[in-house]
Amino acid sequence: MATTGRLRLTIIEAKLTRDTEMFSKMDPFCKLSTRDQTFRTKVLQGAGKLPKWNETIDIDVKYIGDDLHLEVLDEDVTTNDLVGSTTIKLSSFCVNGGIDEWYDI
Repeated sequence: MATTGRLRLTIIEAKLTRDTEMFSKMDPFCKLSTRDQTFRTKVLQGAGKLPKWNETIDIDVKYIGDDLHLEVLDEDVTTNDLVGSTTIKLSSFCVNGGIDEWYDI
């Protein structure tokens, strides 16, 4: 199946309201997925509730109506804790010149 386009997405930062750690700061990372692709940012050790990733990913868009699922997780030794998540339509990013927007998770 041919790609219809490419979306360049930069995950800049988060202002998290939920903290999954009791005695230390969270080690957050983002996990993004579409119908057939999954991406993950680097883990920011000890970044707590104000992580700054500044990471850019390129997503091959086959269907503009598809969803982008975004999760922020706290990396732990045994299992990663979900801090928050959201689903965004890929079509909402299709703006000439790009967009600079915050999303609630």
